[in-house]
Amino acid sequence: MTKRIVIVLVLLLSARLSYSQHIANYAGEFLQLGAGARSLGLGGAGIAISEDVTAGYWNPAGLVMLDYPMIGGMHDAKFNNTVQYDYGAVAFPLGRSASVALSVFHIGINNIKDTRNAFIDRSGTGTFDGENYLDYTKVKTFGNYDWGVYLSYGQTKDSTFSYGASVKFIIRKLDADNKATGIGFDAGVRYKPMPNLTLAAVGQDITTTLLSYTSGTKELVSPTLKIGAAYSIDLFSNMMHTIIPIADLDIRFEGRKQISEVYLGPLSADIHLGLEYQFKNIVAIRVGYSDTKALTLGAGIHLPKLSIDYAFQKFDAQDQLGNSHRISFAFSLEREKWKRIQ
Repeated sequence: MTKRIVIVLVLLLSARLSYSQHIANYAGEFLQLGAGARSLGLGGAGIAISEDVTAGYWNPAGLVMLDYPMIGGMHDAKFNNTVQYDYGAVAFPLGRSASVALSVFHIGINNIKDTRNAFIDRSGTGTFDGENYLDYTKVKTFGNYDWGVYLSYGQTKDSTFSYGASVKFIIRKLDADNKATGIGFDAGVRYKPMPNLTLAAVGQDITTTLLSYTSGTKELVSPTLKIGAAYSIDLFSNMMHTIIPIADLDIRFEGRKQISEVYLGPLSADIHLGLEYQFKNIVAIRVGYSDTKALTLGAGIHLPKLSIDYAFQKFDAQDQLGNSHRISFAFSLEREKWKRIQ
């Protein structure tokens, strides 16, 4: 069954290659920013380890691990606070074997200068010279934003296998006169062949997500196939010290070529690597390597009902962009009347 579903995901993704001439590279890049600080601290790897409210983004098949309703949130200030990225989500168990989640993402930039109507071209040359100048009284400001809303569902097949899907709604505003809307679909599977090993696969934008702009432009977000694995190692067989190596592989179909770590024709692949140390499942320390070839670090604390995570990402050769700091939380509503039916 697992092999069949993975094969179906691959076929759905590959079938869209015939439309590659219409696909805009990086059109859906804002959807790749992740959810939760744990993932960023692990190099952006998340599809095999997400078992809380963030699974609505990473892999809806992981939502089945919830026993109680959970809410989560995150704030990330990127590029010296120029870009503000926020995430919030809520998830609920349904019956004995299913869960649902609602996730909302927002990324925005404020106070962008618009000088298009401020250029005074007295000489008619279209260039700055002695007669031409900017009339700063005509300079306007605007903000742009991206909104993403995910509705997710996860279902258990048996004790080792689960599957899920998400429908996502997208709203973009590039400037005051140009907006876009779109809809897309993700599907994922999760398989535990043994208690300490988790394998996962997610097809993002499996039907190719269409973004339609008010300017008349149309962009297609090409599919991405994500494959991930996580292996839990109990160091001293006492459940006190645990190490979890994690890896995700992103396979894309939009011809990224040299921008990616590996490519062949229109296919490209990038890897996310992470290593997490847990002490009594209370304190976690993380290190990772992202697809942007950046070092990531993180830490977390798991209290009764509440988890708090922090992550740091360094841009080695791009110091002018500033480093990234991400903080997230997840709160479990642990009341007996809301517990999953056993």
